[in-house]
Amino acid sequence: MPFLAACATADLYELHQSAVLAYDSGADARAEALYQGLARSAPNDPETWLRLGNLYARSNRPDKAAEAYERGLLLAPGDARLWYNLGIIRQRQAHASFIAAHQYIDDADPLQARTKAMIERLAPAVAEAAPTAEK
Repeated sequence: MPFLAACATADLYELHQSAVLAYDSGADARAEALYQGLARSAPNDPETWLRLGNLYARSNRPDKAAEAYERGLLLAPGDARLWYNLGIIRQRQAHASFIAAHQYIDDADPLQARTKAMIERLAPAVAEAAPTAEK
């Protein structure tokens, strides 16, 4: 059995190295597939969930990104990068929600001005902030 365990460890190491290379080179579709494989094979690595969340964020899938960051936080509740990235995603989601709400509010409704103010308040932060993988 130790031989099989060593093979599995070597395979995971190669998968991890390939995922990092794809991620760092901007080959997002390949990196995503590799990190998904890592998440299935080694689901207890918060770094995998961080990177997978970033890939989802890059491809404008905020719900999946938030879910990945939350999975990482279950494993590493003290990882500030996961909290930061989750905050960025939630901020983007809030901004999108206010924009959607604004489209349905009558001009005479007092909520119209408050919604517009929230859109304007969040817009600069949403434009500037991006998820991070840096330590």
